[in-house]
Amino acid sequence: MPKFLVYLFALTVCTLVWGQETTLPSDFRQHSLTQFNASLFNPTYALDWNNPNSLSVWTRWQWQSIDGDPTTIFANYTHQLNSGSVAAAGFLQHNTGVFLYTGGNLNFAQTFELDDGIRLMAGLNAFAYQQTVADELYVQGDVLDPVALEDFEGFKVQFSPGLRLSVNTFSVGLAMENAIGFNVSGNNGESMESFQSFTGTLSNDFPLMLSEGLGDSYLRPIAYVKSVPNGDTQFGLNGLFSTSKFWVQGGYNSFYGVSGGLGVTISNTFSIGGLMEFGTDSLISEEDPTIEIVASYHIGKTKFREKEEKNEESNELEEEIEQQRLEQEQRELEARRQAQREKDSLAEVQRMKEQLDLQRKKDSLAEVQRTKEQLELQRKKDSIDRLQNQKVEVKPNERYEEVENEEGLEPGFYLIANVYGTKKYFDNFMKTLREKGLEPKSFYRSFNKYNYVYLERYNSMDEARKA
Repeated sequence: MPKFLVYLFALTVCTLVWGQETTLPSDFRQHSLTQFNASLFNPTYALDWNNPNSLSVWTRWQWQSIDGDPTTIFANYTHQLNSGSVAAAGFLQHNTGVFLYTGGNLNFAQTFELDDGIRLMAGLNAFAYQQTVADELYVQGDVLDPVALEDFEGFKVQFSPGLRLSVNTFSVGLAMENAIGFNVSGNNGESMESFQSFTGTLSNDFPLMLSEGLGDSYLRPIAYVKSVPNGDTQFGLNGLFSTSKFWVQGGYNSFYGVSGGLGVTISNTFSIGGLMEFGTDSLISEEDPTIEIVASYHIGKTKFREKEEKNEESNELEEEIEQQRLEQEQRELEARRQAQREKDSLAEVQRMKEQLDLQRKKDSLAEVQRTKEQLELQRKKDSIDRLQNQKVEVKPNERYEEVENEEGLEPGFYLIANVYGTKKYFDNFMKTLREKGLEPKSFYRSFNKYNYVYLERYNSMDEARKA
C-alpha cells in the first residue's frame, strides 16, 4: 500500500476513534506536579522541587477507570551531584488513548550563578520509549481495524530541554516537551515532529513563619501556559502550601478542569498524597473525576548536603557573631549620638542665653537712646518755651527776625553775618571769614532759597549782643 494511503487510513481511523471517545491532547498531563517528580514539567525543577536525594512515583488515572482509560506512570530517582547540579533517571509509561509509550527517562540540570540572588538554570530530559497501539480501545466487534495504526509503532528518542531564570524566590521558566525527536524504528523512517509543545511558567515561593514543628513552610503559586500539538493552547494556575508534615494543593487547567489534593510526610522521610481533578469543559464534564497518587522516599543526606548544612551552621554562627558586633556598634553609635544631642542641647542653651543677653543689651541701648531722644526733645521744648517767654526789644542799628520753625536748626538766637542767594558769593564770604580766623556756619532756608551765614548761636539776645 502506498505510504500516503497508509497515513490517510490511519488519520481516518484516529478521527473515527476520537469521534467515539473524548479527544485527549498528546502531552504527559503533568500540569499538577508542583513538587515531587516536577522535572517532568520542566527539567530544571529537578534542582529544587524534586527534593534530592529521593525516589518518587507519580501515577495518573484519567477519568478513574484504571483498566480502560488513559493512564500515566512516572517513577524517578533524583540525585544531587554538587551544589549546582543534579541528575535523575526514571521509568515512564504514558497512555494517550490511542498510543502507549513505555520507556525510560534521563535528566540533568545545572545552575549558573549570575549575581547575588540571581540564577540561571538549564536542564534536559531525554526520553527513549517504545510506541505501541493502545489495544484496550479496540474491543470485540469493533469495525475498526487497528492494524492500520501499527505502521506508527516503533522505538522513539526524544529530547526536552528547559530553562529557568530565578531572582531570589521568583522564577520564570520555559520548557520544550518535544524539541528534538527521531524514530529509531517504525514510522517507515519518518522523522518525528519537533518543537510542537512549549510550556511557560511563572512561580514564586513565599516563605511562611509557622511553628518550629512544621519546618520550612512556604506558599508556591504557579501560572503556566502550554501549547499542545493538534490541540488548543492550555493555560492554568496551581497553588501549593507545603510544610515538613503535610501539603495542600489546588489548581485549574483550561482543558482538564479544577483539581485539589493533599498529602502527608512521615518522619521527614516518606511522603504520600493524592489528588482529584474534575472536568469543567463541556467535552469532558460528563466524565468521572481523574485520580492522581504520588509517593516519595527521601533516601538521605548526601555528603555534600551534610557539608552544606555544616557550612550553614558555621555561617549562622558567624552571622550571629556579626549580628552581635553590629548591635554593639549600634549601641555605641547611639551613645555617641546621645552625647552629641546633649552637647548640642547645651550649645543651644548657650546660644539662646547669648541671644537673650544680646537682646537685653540691644533693648537697653534702645531704651537709653529713647531716653536721650526724649530728653533732647524735652530740652528743645524747654528751650523753645524759654525763648518764647523772652521779650526782645530791637535797638537802633539792629535787625531781628523771628522764625517759628526751621528744619535742622536748634531754637535760639543766631548772630547772622550775611545772607546770599548766589552760591559763588556765599563760598567767597565763608572763605574770607575763615581766613580771618573765624569759624562761620550756615543754614539754608527753603522759604526764600537763601544761604544764611552765622557766627554763633546764643540762648538770649543779650548774649548775642555781647558777642
